[in-house]
Formats: sequence, structure tokens, C-alpha cells
Amino acid sequence: MRESVLSKMDSTYSGSYGRIRAARMEFLSDGFISNLREMDIEAITRSLSATAYKEDIDALYSTYRNPELLEMAINRRLVRRNRIAQFAPPPNASDMLRAYLSKWDIKNIKSIITSRYVGYSLKQSETFLVSFRDVPIGAFAGNMTADDFNILIGQTGMDGLVETLSRYGYGQVLMQEMERYRKEGDVAPMLHALDRFYYKRLFASLRFYLGNEGPLLRYFGEEVDAHNIIVMLTAKQMKVQFEKIRESLLPYGTLSMENFQALYGSDSVEEMARKLSDRFGMNDAVARYSEGGDLSVFESGLRNHIYEKYAGILSSQSISIGSVFAFVFRAERERDVLRSIATSKVYGIEPGKIALLAGGV
Repeated sequence: MRESVLSKMDSTYSGSYGRIRAARMEFLSDGFISNLREMDIEAITRSLSATAYKEDIDALYSTYRNPELLEMAINRRLVRRNRIAQFAPPPNASDMLRAYLSKWDIKNIKSIITSRYVGYSLKQSETFLVSFRDVPIGAFAGNMTADDFNILIGQTGMDGLVETLSRYGYGQVLMQEMERYRKEGDVAPMLHALDRFYYKRLFASLRFYLGNEGPLLRYFGEEVDAHNIIVMLTAKQMKVQFEKIRESLLPYGTLSMENFQALYGSDSVEEMARKLSDRFGMNDAVARYSEGGDLSVFESGLRNHIYEKYAGILSSQSISIGSVFAFVFRAERERDVLRSIATSKVYGIEPGKIALLAGGV
């Protein structure tokens, strides 16, 4: 019986999974990325033009110049890889990937809501949102299309924006926060509501299909932990009372609300992070935070730890939803590393610190 299920799975994935195997060969090696850290931004662009990124750079060259060109090309490659992944899962497992990729829709929706709140205008190009200064701020790497976002961008008021989002499943959760927004004039509860909606839908979609999905479920549980830890560390640095951040902390992780409340009793950000170090690999981040007080080192450290812990496990699985997610995670990882290197070049950070910021692939 087990063999027949596996055979059915193999035939279900078939050619679409073959495209993932081919696209996986395009990922950049650690050595290649290490060399990029020593180059200026134009040399990085030339080096990437000798890889799969050539197609993206060439497509955008007539419209953008660096650093926007490089940022756009990196985003565009992620969009294309996500599109490949979307066709790989079998029908019974595809809702897991759709739920996960909706995070990109939510990131873009948050950008549009925030831009309306502060009075900035947005526009769009082929595959991403662009600010009024032509800075790329979001990739169309989720389930919604560029045409969908063009409709959203055309809405002038918050009410019209929320009503339009009802077509895509996000409006109802936002409508529940609109009265509060009208009274308090604060969009933060709307943004938190989108986070809660995302994780609720994601965890509702996660289920056992072949029986080897356990590592994937644990991955997402720790991703929720990472989100909550960053919320708490940020609030601790700002000296915010725990009750004021309670609604920003999400369920579904491995740490309970009682755990968080006890951790929040720590005297400092460093003490709180040290209590989590053994479990979440934050020792290096604590040391770097003590040097400069930059909370972003915790976010990058947590993401590195979770990726390194699960990437090999998921990649080693045969044809399965886990191996599809391994491809998606690797694509995101490469994007993050390249964007960190490019951003560091723009702001003149020396190569040694770029390695700390970007991590490995």
C-alpha cells in the first residue's frame, strides 16, 4: 500500500518537479557569492550577468540603473523561481505552498496600506511595487498578479482599498479593524491582523500527505518563534510594557505566552537573548548587538539558524512537498544574501561586515 502511494506521488509531480531540479542547478555557489563581497556594485552586476540573472538584468537594463537595477533583477529572479515552484506540488498539497507564498501578497498589501497612511504614492513595474522614488519595495512573488495590485494601487482611500481586498480574501480581516483605525488613526492593528490571518491560514493548510512532512511543520513553528522573539526584543529595547505587545505575539510556535511573559521579565535585550541562545543559536547575534545596538542582527541570526537547521533535511527528501519548499527556501535565501551584499555596497560597509550581515547560502 505504501509503495503504491509513493508511485502515485512520483507520477503526480513528474515533469513539473523536473523543472525544479533544473532550476536548482542555477543557484549560485558559496564561492561565487564570497567573491561578490569583494566587488563594487557594477562588478557584481557584470558577474551576475554571467549567470541565470543575465535574463533579468537584460530585461530591466533599459528602464533602471544601479543600484535599482540590481535590486530589481534579484527580485525578478525570485519571482520566476516561485512561479516554477507553484506548478510542482500535487493538487492535494498545493494549498500549503499557496498559503506560504501569500506572505508576499501580504508584504505588498502592508506596503500599500502604509503608503496610503503616510500619503506616499506607489506604482508598479512588471513584477514589483515601486515607490515614488523608483525604489523597489515589494516583489509580486505570491499568488496575486501585477494586475491585481494595479487595481489596489488605484484605490485612493483606505475604505476603498479594504473593500477591494475583499475580492482576494484579505478584506474581511481588515474590515474588523477599520473602526479602530477610524477612532485611533493607527494602521498597526491592521498590519498585525494580516500577520495573524497569514499564519492561521498557513497552519490550517499544513497536514501530513506522505508522512514525511514533520520537518516542514517544525520549520514553520520555529519561524513563528522567530517572529515573536523579534517583536519582544524590539519592544524591550523601546521599553514597552508586555501587555501592549501581547496582541502582536502569534500562536502556532513552540514557545507559549507564559514563556514569553517570563522572558520579558529580563533586565535587558541582551539578557533576554542569552536565555534563548542555546535553543536558537543567538550567541553571535548577542555579541554583535552589544557592539552596536542593531536589532537586525537578531533577525538575520534567527533566520540563518532556522535555515541551516532544516535546509539539508528538506533538500534530502525525495519528491515531496518538503523538497519543493527546500527549493523555495533556497531561492529566498539567495535573494536575501544578494540584497544584503548590494545594500551594503550602497552604504559603504566593509567586506568583513557584509559577510556577517549576509551569512552563507
